[in-house]
Amino acid sequence: MSVATETRRSPVGRVIEMAAGGHRSIPVLVVLAIIWTVFYSQSSAYLSFQNITNLTLQIATTAILALGVVFVLLVGEIDLSSAVLSGVCAAVAAGLCVNSGLPLPIAIGAAILAGMVITFIEALVITFGVPSLIVTLGGMVILQGLILVVLPPEFTVSVAGTPFAKIASTAIPVGVSYGLAAAGTVFFAVYRLLQYRERRSTGTRISATSVYVPSLLVAVVLFGGVFTLTRQRGLPMPVLIVAVMLLIAWYFTTQTRYGIHLYAVGGDREAAQRAGVPVRRMVIYSFLILGACAAVAGMVDASRQLGVSVSSGGGALMLNAIAAAVVGGTSLFGGRGSIWSAILGALVIGSISNGVQLLGLTTEVQYFATGAVLIIAVAVDVVLTRGSILPGRR
Repeated sequence: MSVATETRRSPVGRVIEMAAGGHRSIPVLVVLAIIWTVFYSQSSAYLSFQNITNLTLQIATTAILALGVVFVLLVGEIDLSSAVLSGVCAAVAAGLCVNSGLPLPIAIGAAILAGMVITFIEALVITFGVPSLIVTLGGMVILQGLILVVLPPEFTVSVAGTPFAKIASTAIPVGVSYGLAAAGTVFFAVYRLLQYRERRSTGTRISATSVYVPSLLVAVVLFGGVFTLTRQRGLPMPVLIVAVMLLIAWYFTTQTRYGIHLYAVGGDREAAQRAGVPVRRMVIYSFLILGACAAVAGMVDASRQLGVSVSSGGGALMLNAIAAAVVGGTSLFGGRGSIWSAILGALVIGSISNGVQLLGLTTEVQYFATGAVLIIAVAVDVVLTRGSILPGRR
């Protein structure tokens, strides 16, 4: 780009370019702050320790499922069956643990394996050339019938008083929670320090503030989160599950060859294939990850609800998971976004739902607000993708 062209670029164009280049989370944080401010102005209980803890527990299932959706969106595909799949996997785990008396770890492993097998089959059909929208739409219908097969004749499994219920009810002691926050802060600081030294060794001019400032922010978030969420009994287990899954996903998407290939496939599939990237394999890997995330999400939700039924994985869960991924900054067109989109988007969607329930508003308000936020998020994604606020010529 010439100097003259750069000079002529409007302020709006520069903002769009900055957002498209790696600051997609900033608008999400601004929207989240606005939502919190509006609801807090209506009820001071909205930002109380107890309600924030309730909010984090409410969004755990959506965040885990949205994490899997992010991987599929990054390769330019979509999945409409993962919510129902989460119910099927929860039914498998609950049936094995409660009805068959198998140990909880075996039941969890079987449920995750079942989720990955089902998404593997879907991915094979998709790599054959059938659009993922159609494959997963048909898969959703099939899974709605499968859950009736997996459940016992009474079509419900109660997990109350069983080890399965401890998945959501277990609380990490306060001292251990602060220890985990300290370990996370040290790990991140060491990671940034190694990055700083590596760049300095290559002659790149970089300030040491790139180590101190982010590390301080991470410390504030981690210790602040632990302080807020341990006011009741301790750190809720679902929160720890979400955090661990996010860290694992962050590592593989940013620090491995897999992550490079993932974004390459979503950015330009033909170019990636010419460069030797195994495109079909990457698509299959993404769906396998979604299958595992769906299984975990289903089990966490069943543990919170103390049971599995034909309605498990139904309702607005699928819409909320996709909305969370997109609202959080993952592009529907593939190749752009990050795994942090899952938690940011889930916070936005969950904050609206939580605020509506707290204020006793009608469900219609929640649907209107969620739908509006989703449309705005997709519109922003389109603007960032084409690099202009004006529509292109047809």
